[in-house]
Parts: sequence; structure tokens; C-alpha cells
Amino acid sequence: MLMLNGKGGLKVIFCSSCGARLLNEARFCVKCGAPVGGAEAQNIEPLDQAAIKKAMHKHELLLFGICVFLNITVIIVLLSWESGREASYVFLLVIATIYMIYELFAMTRARAVRVSEKNFPEIYAKSIEFSKKLGMDRVPAVYVTQEGGAINAFASAVFGRRYAQLNAEVVEVAYLEHKDFSTVFYILGHELAHIKLKHVAPGNILLILFGKLVPIFGPMLSRAREYSCDRISQLLNQNNCIGAIMMLYTGRHLYKYVNVEDYLYHAQKERGFFLWLYNLNASHPIGPKRVAALADPNLKDGKLL
Repeated sequence: MLMLNGKGGLKVIFCSSCGARLLNEARFCVKCGAPVGGAEAQNIEPLDQAAIKKAMHKHELLLFGICVFLNITVIIVLLSWESGREASYVFLLVIATIYMIYELFAMTRARAVRVSEKNFPEIYAKSIEFSKKLGMDRVPAVYVTQEGGAINAFASAVFGRRYAQLNAEVVEVAYLEHKDFSTVFYILGHELAHIKLKHVAPGNILLILFGKLVPIFGPMLSRAREYSCDRISQLLNQNNCIGAIMMLYTGRHLYKYVNVEDYLYHAQKERGFFLWLYNLNASHPIGPKRVAALADPNLKDGKLL
């Protein structure tokens, strides 16, 4: 922390880590997340990067490579067509994708409250802790917004900036009915894991722009990524985090009353061709498979099929 005398004798504080200008009462840098004074930083030990890599689903990188290959193949085929219009379609889709990424970021900032030391400070402190544990160079911004009752969260990025959005319906379980911060922290860890693994990096999105639309392979990659982020969030939180999944299925009022063992007992009996087919093209693992993976004491990779 560097302090200089400004106009009228006021102290101007700068972050000793990145040089950003800070508020006088700031405890953490809003740009890089470094603690002012540096004392708290000693208490946050980064996770072993090998452990993070091991937590990733074993098929994720393979499926990503397949989707990149499919993406290149589709682009080559489109560009080889004689009409020439296909090349313009590729260009327009790339521009439209970039535009939608930035539009989403603008919409989030326009309608949300940014988590800070004074707004949802518990989540703010945990975002710093998780970012440090994941070895991130900067702490992503976290926003809270109301989405008409939807229980959801997501991570995204624009070039040079990364962020996560937690819907108010998720955050409410920590501050209102259940005082359940662990569930919110699991969801936060899951979204930060997406950022850590560069799932939401604009460059990576463009690399699989067409490939992710290919049936079977695109959804399989998405499910593998969800499994990876589930497991990394378990590492960050040191619990199985099943409560958060139950909240997605039964809502923020009822999830605490779900008996997970009974759920898994009945879920294992849910089989059939159409359930298999639904999972095949789902972007997220279906409930029985996802909860079984989270509950597995041996931390085996979740089943994709």
C-alpha cells in the first residue's frame, strides 16, 4: 500500500500490487483483489495446480479438441462453397457472437449490484479467497441481480475482463431464509472455476463456435466442463456441495428438506431410452448422474452418457 498526500491534505492510497487507486477505507484492491497492507494474503494458500488439473473431467480436453476440429472443418466447408455468401455468414456470426458477449456484460452492469466490501461483503471476501486459491492474477468482478425468480448463476468474460453473476434468488438463501452461505459459496466457486479453466474466454468461445453446435459432441463437452467445475468447487469448499444442486431442482425454500440418500436411491432406478436420449443432448449432466458424481467418495469422473 502506497499513501500520498493529495489536495487538502487527503491521503491518496494506491495498491502496492497493481498500482490501482483505492478508497481510503479500502481493505482490498478492487482491481486485483490484493489485501491493503498485505496481512490477509499470508492466510490464503493457493491450491496445488496439479490438484486443479486432476479435478478436471478426464475427457474435457479431448472433447474440446474434437470441437475445435469440427469448428475448423465447418468453417473450411463453408468457405469452400462457390457462392461466396457463406464466408460472409461466418464473419457475421463471429461479429454477432462478440457483440452478444459485450451486450451481456453491459446488461449485467446496468441491472446488477457489484459485490464489494460494503455490498455482500461475505461473498466479496470469498471471491478473493477462491481467486487466490485458484492462482488467478486478478479477482473477477461478481454481480448480484434479480432475474424474475430464476435460480441461476453464470460466468462470462470480455477481452481483458472476467466476471460472474449470481441471481438474487441464489444469494437470498445466505442472507434470508436459511443463512446458508455454503451453498452460495459452492455456486460462486463453480463459476470462478469456469473462469479459471477459460471456459468463458472469448477466444475459446470462438474456437468452438460451430463445433459446440454439433449434436452429441458439443453437449458432451458442456457436460464435461460442468463436472470439472463441480469438482473444483468441492476442492475450494471442502464439502460435497450437493445442497446447491438440490436447490436447482426443488427451489430455495424446499431444498433443505431433501434427503439426499433417498434421492440417490430412487435416482439410480430412473433409466430408459428417452432419459438417456435427453442426457445425450443436455448441456448439463442430468440430476442423478450429477449428484452421484458429487457424492462419490472416490471422486470419480461423472458419467457423460
